Amino acid sequence: MSTANLINTCGVCGAEESLDGLLLRMIDDDQVRHLIAAVVTDSLPLGGMVVRYLRLHKPPKQKLRIGVVGRLLAELVPDIQRNSIERTGRTWLVNGDSWKAAFQAVFDAHDKGTLSVPLQGNGYLYQVLMRLADKDEAAQEKQVDATRRGRTNQAGATSIGEVLDRVETQAPAPAADDPQPPAPPRAKVESHLVRQMKAELAAKGKGPQP
Repeated sequence: MSTANLINTCGVCGAEESLDGLLLRMIDDDQVRHLIAAVVTDSLPLGGMVVRYLRLHKPPKQKLRIGVVGRLLAELVPDIQRNSIERTGRTWLVNGDSWKAAFQAVFDAHDKGTLSVPLQGNGYLYQVLMRLADKDEAAQEKQVDATRRGRTNQAGATSIGEVLDRVETQAPAPAADDPQPPAPPRAKVESHLVRQMKAELAAKGKGPQP
């Protein structure tokens, strides 16, 4: 779709102007102007969302000034192109889906009456983008932690199994020609020790006679 196919019509005199001419009057920088044209025409439906978003900056019973449109788009377009935004000294990564979700959130807030218009800049939109980016980062970190814990648990289980196998294989087996008698039960060992202690005390005259 060429920008020449998009026509801006004056609401007062009915004069028509192509988007090429409109962008030329809005932005003096050729590179930024081409980026704007690309977003509005080549990146549909995102371009359509940008146009709808611009309308939210229009004061009631007034026209949206060209200078305002130029400032809004001059900030939006480079960020959309590089898939990132910068705020408060930090960079947030935002892809095309994030932009669409953020624009839709703005539209939903407007439709619900919770968003005051006309908007005075891109601040509200960028706040939504930051929240979405933070949410995505938190989800990714949670997934990484879960994966790491799963690997740790698996490694721990393997290590314990290996230790038990090693103990079993390294335990000395009794020689065939010299069998070891089975160990006496714990209770019998303790009774024998008690009897021995009583006998020693009796021999020293310090305890009951056996």
